[in-house]
Amino acid sequence: TLELRHYHQLLEKVRIRDALRSILTISRHGNQYIQVNEPWKQIKGSEADRQRAGTVTGLAVNIAALLSVMLQPYMPTVSATIQAQLQLPPPACSILLTNFLCTLPAGHQIGTVSPLFQKLENDQIESLRQRFGGGQAKTSLKPTVAETGTTAGPQQIQALMDEVTKQGNIVRELKAQKADKNQVAAEVAKLLDLKKQLAVAEGKPPEAPKGKKKK
Repeated sequence: TLELRHYHQLLEKVRIRDALRSILTISRHGNQYIQVNEPWKQIKGSEADRQRAGTVTGLAVNIAALLSVMLQPYMPTVSATIQAQLQLPPPACSILLTNFLCTLPAGHQIGTVSPLFQKLENDQIESLRQRFGGGQAKTSLKPTVAETGTTAGPQQIQALMDEVTKQGNIVRELKAQKADKNQVAAEVAKLLDLKKQLAVAEGKPPEAPKGKKKK
């Protein structure tokens, strides 16, 4: 509930990236809750264990439903996929309260569940690198989101946000120190590339590079 309220406060202040961290925190807590309670093991135990497994699973599904609504501003397609898999009723998809409540009743039937993000094998990565890598195919060993063309998950987006912030600080420091123009230009190019990757990961069109105005 605290993270959910924090999420509301951050969005009201238009702190979009910080609000995404609240989503990741709630997701992490949900994963930890499942891992600690191990419902897949309890379902094989006594009657009390099976009841506990049902309680854990029910709460986990409600957390997933909450996350699907929180993700709507960031990843609407992924959000809709989660809601379809959980067979959420319309009221559960349209309102986001400031307190966490289990909106799905006991006995709710979920639909067919499938992975939200595609796992790329090494041979697929190499094939995509050869097709889209161009001149960078030999020098770049780590495929970017833009190269693979796959939907990025919240953790990937957060990692890219952190990289953009880090690289932005490097550029600002170099400019403040009046470093060599070529060095600054190289770091700026890295920053622009990271911003492009982040835009693609968030499902946004990359910004066109801004050219200098001719006098």
